[in-house]
Amino acid sequence: MAGATNKKTWVRVVGSRTGNGEISVSAPIRGWVRRARCSAAGGGNVTLTVGETSAGAAFAIVLAYGATATPLDEEEDPGIFYQVAPTDTAGSQGTIFLDVTGAGVISVQLDIEPAN
Repeated sequence: MAGATNKKTWVRVVGSRTGNGEISVSAPIRGWVRRARCSAAGGGNVTLTVGETSAGAAFAIVLAYGATATPLDEEEDPGIFYQVAPTDTAGSQGTIFLDVTGAGVISVQLDIEPAN
């Protein structure tokens, strides 16, 4: 009989904004992005870039999707690894940055497997 495997519960982070720009979301400080979803209420194409730092601080790109018809829904296997500085006193949560373009309200959802 094989030994038990230690599987971590995935975390879903969500954010939205009206029009093009940056969304900051709280997420585990280390993890693998396993699935990315992005949609624009105004239809048309969306783009999504995930970064470890803010766009104003030389956006450290982890993952980028070019113009795709809304909704964008992509699975990453194996996941795409990222690591950010902690922002909470426990040291387990940080901020990842999402740069989006699209029409109307743009919604983003990431499924993350924590690495810590």
